[in-house]
Amino acid sequence: MKLEITKACADSLRTFIQNNYGIQLKSSHAHELVAAYLGYSSRAALLADKVCPIDNLNDAEIIVLSGRTHFVEQRLKTLENLPAGLPSSDILIEGICAPIIASEEFSGKIWANLYEVAIAYADQRAFENMRMMGMDPKELDFLISFDLKTIETDMLMTVIYDFPARAKKPQRHSSVKVTLPRIAGGIGFGQPKVLPTFYSGHMVDPDYRLKHGID
Repeated sequence: MKLEITKACADSLRTFIQNNYGIQLKSSHAHELVAAYLGYSSRAALLADKVCPIDNLNDAEIIVLSGRTHFVEQRLKTLENLPAGLPSSDILIEGICAPIIASEEFSGKIWANLYEVAIAYADQRAFENMRMMGMDPKELDFLISFDLKTIETDMLMTVIYDFPARAKKPQRHSSVKVTLPRIAGGIGFGQPKVLPTFYSGHMVDPDYRLKHGID
């Protein structure tokens, strides 16, 4: 899988550049840019990865394809003898990730960004009790903040819910930590671990209580 996915992405990039810009990109350059997109400093580093090898991508529960522009930009600055006229890194990425997006194997696993992943899993746990009580969290006025940290091979995302957002000093409703274990390069992750913390004394809007008959 490792060589297949990287080759598929490199071939896609070369075809994309040739068809849209009339530029011939060497295979070696294409593979280096693909490696950068996947989170590695070089193709050699990609092939040497035994901790989170890209061949584990088919085992990933979540694949995040965005947020890779910086890595490609940095690699473009270090590669020698690149052809003139190459488009920007965000456009190059279109050619790189096309085979992943098109693959049925990865259908349903691809997310736009880490923020979307965090919010989806955090919302589910933060408002589980509310939904069981017949309440609709979407009708409430929450102030949501998001923090992202890298811990070894994991991505630790913290989503904080304060309520009500319109108050001068909103009360803390909950804090949900979503840990994504990285298993395939910089884009493939395993099953998220979700740990919510609920704060005593958090309030529910009196207007909402009155509207829905909640004591």
